[in-house]
Amino acid sequence: MSQTSRRHVMFGAGAAIAGGILAACGSEVGGGGAAAPAGGAGGTAGGAAGTVNWLVRSGKEENGGQEKVFEPMLKEKLPKVKVERIVVPQDQYIPKINSMAAANESLELWGFGGNYYDYWWRKLPQDLTSYITADKWDVNTYFHAGLMDRFKINGKYYGVSQLSTFGSVLLYNKDLLDKAGLKAPPVDWNDASWTMDKALEYATKLTKDPGSPNGTFGMSLDLWAKMTSLPYLWGGDSWTKEHYTDFIAPKTNFNSEAVLQSHTFLQDLIYKHKVMPDPATAKSLGQLGNPFQTGKIAMALDGGWLYWTSSAIKDFKFGFAALPTGKANKNINFNDFWIMGRWAKQKDAAWQVMRVLSSEDATTKYAEMTFTPPTPRKSLDAFSKALAKASGQSLEDLNKVLTGAIDPKRSQESPDHLFLQHPKLDSTYSQELDALTNNKEKAADWVPRVGKIMDETAKAIYDQFKDSRPKD
Repeated sequence: MSQTSRRHVMFGAGAAIAGGILAACGSEVGGGGAAAPAGGAGGTAGGAAGTVNWLVRSGKEENGGQEKVFEPMLKEKLPKVKVERIVVPQDQYIPKINSMAAANESLELWGFGGNYYDYWWRKLPQDLTSYITADKWDVNTYFHAGLMDRFKINGKYYGVSQLSTFGSVLLYNKDLLDKAGLKAPPVDWNDASWTMDKALEYATKLTKDPGSPNGTFGMSLDLWAKMTSLPYLWGGDSWTKEHYTDFIAPKTNFNSEAVLQSHTFLQDLIYKHKVMPDPATAKSLGQLGNPFQTGKIAMALDGGWLYWTSSAIKDFKFGFAALPTGKANKNINFNDFWIMGRWAKQKDAAWQVMRVLSSEDATTKYAEMTFTPPTPRKSLDAFSKALAKASGQSLEDLNKVLTGAIDPKRSQESPDHLFLQHPKLDSTYSQELDALTNNKEKAADWVPRVGKIMDETAKAIYDQFKDSRPKD
């Protein structure tokens, strides 16, 4: 197992915990149902004691909020519970979950994305239904509509809503737009004039001296994951309906017109229109920090984490807009959950921690500080106001972007939360994408060739799992 950075943060008794990370082994993950929760509704009065291992990924905004908001509140509300926060680099986060499960190393709490249905398929999450029922917690009224259903399987809750990205979004540098004499892109997702061709017009006018050290690029089309998000913009899909309902399918729709058009557009942005950095330039910009935050990218299209990464912007004004519509039929929303490990040793204490982390007080303060969209209904207003104040964008316009993105007619839960072995699909695609983005192969040749590879990968996953679906 590769080495990870691990920080120990203790609450309650304050005793130091020594020792390294346990090596992975092949032991079975333990089962067992949820015990009745200790303490009353909210899980903050009295209740269980113990050590809770909380796994988080490294990230300036997230770790800062954990240290300044969550940790002090946990110490205040749960003095009998010791929380050990384990911080690992983002690329090691999911492997760390798997290695702790394999080694039977107690993991009480994790969140921050991942393949939720894969977790369930492998029996990693604890069923939380009995905890929710015992607390008489009306989660459907407490959280935004539909969020708790995203990880509800066969009538059972396997997670507590942690965050929502409010879909995918376009983040723009208002200073660069003003300098180019361009008005802000539309905030209305139904504005039919805001097409990919119109966005290209903007990008062309916003690109200045792209080959020079002081040059700026009009657009960065980095929607994650491109293999899914790009075809959505052209009204198509790389995947079949089975992928969304059964989480596996024997083939893909990768060799299709929408995939071809969208990937041709991506390649042309870089090499024909020269309004987007090529991979080498993007890597160079990344060494300076977040490329958009350097002021060298005018418009960034990506997941809703652009909301919280914008909290670091101090040198220019910025705003948010709808993704270019045109033929668009979907945009990806990333809904994350707090999950309790089924093999965890301190489940009652973990539930109390989950209740504190999900409280309106905690989520509101965290949202105000980090610009992370909160999931409790009553926390949303504070988030919107904080983001509007920082960006200078009106609250009315900002709310149009937020609510439009999650309209059920266009909001799609991220396939990386749904499809089994999504990392295998993504790594296969990413390995092949270099040939396109480095201009070694034209999209017209690349799409049918890669389509065969994606079909083979999907079929292998299907054959592996088609007869092993869990019953509960």
